[in-house]
Amino acid sequence: MLGLLLAAAVAVVLPSLPNGPSRATAGEASLLAATLAAATVVVHTARRAGAWLGTKLVAVGLGIAILFQAGGWVNRAFGRGPPSGELFGAAVSVLLLMFLATFAVDFFEHIREERAELLSDVFLLSTLGGAAVFLLVHEGPGGTSSLWTFMFTSFIAASAILLVCGYGILTMWCPSSVHVGLFSCATLLGAAAIGLANVRSLGWSADTLLGPEAAAGLSVLWLAAILVVEPRLNAGNPRPPRAVRWIRPGLLTVSLVGACVLVVVGLVSRDFRLSVTQSIGLAVVVFGSVGIRTLLNQIAIVRSSQALEGALAERETAIGSLRAAADVVKASEARLRLLLDAAVDGVVELDARGTIVRANGAFCSMVHLPIEEVLGRPWDGMVQRSGGGDSLASLPETGEAMVVAESGTLYLEARSSKVPTSPPGTLLMIRDVTASKTAEQTIRTLFQFLQDRDEDRTRLLERSGAAIEAERNRIARDLHDGPIQGVAGASLSLEAVKLMMESGDTARALETVKHICDELGEEAVALRRIMSDLRPPLLEQRGLIPAVRELCEKWQRETEVTVEVLADAHGAVPNDVETLAYRVVQEALSNVKKHAAASHVSVRIEAAAGSLRVEIKDNGAGFDPEDARQFLRSGKVGLASMRERAELAGGTLTVKSGPGAGTTVTAILSFEVLAAAPTTTPN
Repeated sequence: MLGLLLAAAVAVVLPSLPNGPSRATAGEASLLAATLAAATVVVHTARRAGAWLGTKLVAVGLGIAILFQAGGWVNRAFGRGPPSGELFGAAVSVLLLMFLATFAVDFFEHIREERAELLSDVFLLSTLGGAAVFLLVHEGPGGTSSLWTFMFTSFIAASAILLVCGYGILTMWCPSSVHVGLFSCATLLGAAAIGLANVRSLGWSADTLLGPEAAAGLSVLWLAAILVVEPRLNAGNPRPPRAVRWIRPGLLTVSLVGACVLVVVGLVSRDFRLSVTQSIGLAVVVFGSVGIRTLLNQIAIVRSSQALEGALAERETAIGSLRAAADVVKASEARLRLLLDAAVDGVVELDARGTIVRANGAFCSMVHLPIEEVLGRPWDGMVQRSGGGDSLASLPETGEAMVVAESGTLYLEARSSKVPTSPPGTLLMIRDVTASKTAEQTIRTLFQFLQDRDEDRTRLLERSGAAIEAERNRIARDLHDGPIQGVAGASLSLEAVKLMMESGDTARALETVKHICDELGEEAVALRRIMSDLRPPLLEQRGLIPAVRELCEKWQRETEVTVEVLADAHGAVPNDVETLAYRVVQEALSNVKKHAAASHVSVRIEAAAGSLRVEIKDNGAGFDPEDARQFLRSGKVGLASMRERAELAGGTLTVKSGPGAGTTVTAILSFEVLAAAPTTTPN
């Protein structure tokens, strides 16, 4: 295809060379050959699938131009019909119209938004170009051209100038190699058409026409070559016009300068031979077109200003909305931060890499770190900095942690949930359960203590029952073996005295009665001893302190261990309190005698403020207080019985001891509680 076009171009150029053929018909023949070659190539291209609409229009235009040129050759051969020159001129007009149709398709495919402004630029430049051509080809007042010739030449000139200016504007707004090529084709064809249409006005000879005819042929071939190289000129998305600010002001400036030059030249120069009417008409047309374009520019500027003001108003409204939204977001974020900081539980947000994104003050207090050293750090790094250990490091996975600090042990529980971010993060809700853990441990300790006390009490009751039963048996045995036997013997002796009196043996009877009196006196002493074991008479007669002193002196004589009694009791003490205090001292001394191996014992009694404090302290071997329950299990109920008696009476009993450190037994007995407790009177 390109080879055919190249051959046709050579055929077009040869007649116009200085040494080429000089026949008058050579130019017309070369134009026909160029048109035929271009039509062949363009028709072949237009038949392809998806061919551009402009290519199809060019094919139709070339076909019509061939018909007009062929008609001119036939008319020249047979001499019938219109002159052959007019037919060849019609062919050139068809080529111009074809090119204008192609330009229209190309223009409306590329320009979509500012078509009116660009078309006004095209018509403004066309007007100036038409005025310039009018000055060049004007014949003056004595011209002999007919109206038809004037109209035809004007049409050719207007079409050519419109085509050149149109493609010039389109090339400036949408620059590309194809548009540059089409602009060059339009310029070449337009110049050739204007020259051919104004041969007489320009004073050209027949041989001079070879140049314009060759230019027209080359422009047609160049157009066909462009369409072959780019068969789908605007397929897909056409290139949008570029946003260059200088194009329109530059065009308007050029138009004003050109209008001034044309008017000045037309009015001043005598070479163009313009009449006054023609000069005025030329000035009106030139400056009117510039004025209209300036008015259009002003209208466009006003519209742009209004659009800009509307856009600015919308922008201000949008900015106000954004500011309001930003204030709402800021207030919401501040409230969220306030809620987070006010939360008792710790709140921590981790990203996908385990870095702490957010944390509240409660969590920072838990790990004993300021907020600056928590945010932005990996969880493991924060744990290492706080010294929380492995337990805190595994908190997000296990949900539990125990943190040992100088202030104490901290127990934490955590619940985690996924944060729907990209990538997803983790939200930890951490609660300090130290109080509940401590309470739980306290409850467990108390429960175990109560279980132990209940077990101790059960054992104590069992031992106490056995001890009471053994004491009763001892008392019964003492009464049976002692006073009862004595009373029974005295009864038999009295029977014997009766018989002696009846037999008259009075001396013997009196001796027997004397013996019976001695035996009854001994039995009375034995009964007093038994009663003293149950409740010392001295306690009943003189009170607690003398009774304790007597007890300690007796115990000291029996054990040869020094006993120191310190008493400071003011006011009356209820009898039941005195009895309980006496039994505590009695049991404590018994334990010292059995287990302590002490060399010194001190007994301190203080009564004040409604309570009685009794303390028994020795310097003996001592023992581990944790072994007290083992003593009870092994049958040693002394300490347990003392504590049980004190607690039943509303008091307390504590034992302080250690291996090799002696033992201190302290009983605190309240008057008020004991006064309300029922007292038992021995039968």
